[in-house]
Amino acid sequence: MLLYSVCLLFILQHVSCELPVFNDINLVVVTDAHSWISAHKHDDHTPYLDADYGSIASTVLHLKSAAASQGKDVFFLNNGDHTEGSGLSDASVYTVGAHGVDLFPLISLMPFDALTIGNHDLYDDSTVRAMEDGGFIEGWGGRYLTSNTVNKTTGVEIGDRYTIMKGPNSGVKLLTFGFLYHQTDNCDSVTVLDPADVVKSDWFITALTSNLDVDAIVVLSHMDKDDSNVSVILSAIRSLSNLYPELETIPVQFITGHTHYRGWNKKDDFSSSFEAGHYLDTLGWISFDTNTDEKTWFDFKYVDANRDVLMNFTSTTSSTFDTSLGLSISSSIQATVDSLNLSDILGCPNQDYSYQAGLGTTNSLYDLYMNTIIPSGVLNIPTSSGNLPYHISSTGSLRYDVYEGEFYYDDVFAIAPFANTFMYVGGVGGKDLEGVIDMLLDKGHTYIEDDRTILGDTLPRYVGGPYTVSESSVYDLFFTSYDSPYVINAIASILGIDAEDVEAVGWRDEWGTEEYVDTTTCWSDTVGELWPCEGEVLKK
Repeated sequence: MLLYSVCLLFILQHVSCELPVFNDINLVVVTDAHSWISAHKHDDHTPYLDADYGSIASTVLHLKSAAASQGKDVFFLNNGDHTEGSGLSDASVYTVGAHGVDLFPLISLMPFDALTIGNHDLYDDSTVRAMEDGGFIEGWGGRYLTSNTVNKTTGVEIGDRYTIMKGPNSGVKLLTFGFLYHQTDNCDSVTVLDPADVVKSDWFITALTSNLDVDAIVVLSHMDKDDSNVSVILSAIRSLSNLYPELETIPVQFITGHTHYRGWNKKDDFSSSFEAGHYLDTLGWISFDTNTDEKTWFDFKYVDANRDVLMNFTSTTSSTFDTSLGLSISSSIQATVDSLNLSDILGCPNQDYSYQAGLGTTNSLYDLYMNTIIPSGVLNIPTSSGNLPYHISSTGSLRYDVYEGEFYYDDVFAIAPFANTFMYVGGVGGKDLEGVIDMLLDKGHTYIEDDRTILGDTLPRYVGGPYTVSESSVYDLFFTSYDSPYVINAIASILGIDAEDVEAVGWRDEWGTEEYVDTTTCWSDTVGELWPCEGEVLKK
């Protein structure tokens, strides 16, 4: 009866109570972790996400061991976007000036069989240098795959183009690539090549045709499961089947990501695309046989990053689940959390605020941001012009909710990880500002969540504030460094001038130092006064 009750609980949580079936090819996937490698501090998911990377490592080791007992293998994959999302990645911006410096050594402890890069790992030259100069990429021994991301100066991939994963028990071989979508807003030190061009290159064709003895092809694809590049890559593989018949029916598994939801679909009779959530909310499982005489059957599961769920998935208990490697990784993560003071409590909010809530609702995080945080943390210092300040922000700038109770230092980075600096264009007339607003704010923004539900146009693509614009007033228009190309182009269009003739000024903090106010520090500087805690606040 007890076992039935436990299984019923898992079924209600959309998690299978059956152990995984080990087929010829078995893959475990983490994607878009965004440095959420420590357990979630808030009750932001059901079931509670109390698993960290140490718990995930223990899960993988148990699965590998169980598979080995049947002469099978499990391969552990990471699909990129390691940085920008928690203090483990982003607090180092304020110590050494780069995302990921504290994070990369922790990721290096994980038993990944292959991993790739994401767009968020490529926004800052300093992050790329940290990965290269710190030995992170080299330390994977050819398993860090960047098939279309190259050093801009040398034209050489910053990782490896591909690898062949070999199963020590089953002997299966998987030809594995690592592709990023055709990113164009990356930092200056790298170039992201168009996948459509790369699949025509000699090295890609040679990789396919000189490894015809592999059992399957795995494409780590940091892109949406329905991205057109998935079809481009698959078509390139299948197009060679007229000369190499093996490539017509070889199983091809795309491990996709980037868009932060759970999803699977079939690409052809022998191929599928699988996306497994984000922020370490999901451990993805996908498994299939290599018999190509008939259609390939893909078995996939979304396993919540909850310790009880992971114990159920691995048929372990609280006394047998944790491995020495897992405990060591958890200990290293906690030591880094402590050293960065990420568990310090900065304030105590009296309600929840959602970054997905529509404007004008009582729990709108963007209303809070534009009407309270920005005025208190950025616009509180007047410019020398004496004009009214007005701020425009894209609605992709906030990434996480505020939760009632305790607001941790780590929440600053979860909500606003990008540390984009503020700047302004002075002397914008009210009528011209209304024109800029019309160009930017009226374009809808759609959110897609884990269950692929469209939340709709609850938010415009840009929001503005903190008050209604008057045509008779003159404004200093504030925006961030990330939004600057779009805002400046809109200003230039309204004024009928070239974008390079729009003068934007960097905005310094109230002490007049060389440090610029940014989208992260405006939160940490504000929440204590906004949400004071009762009594003495202690570090946790």
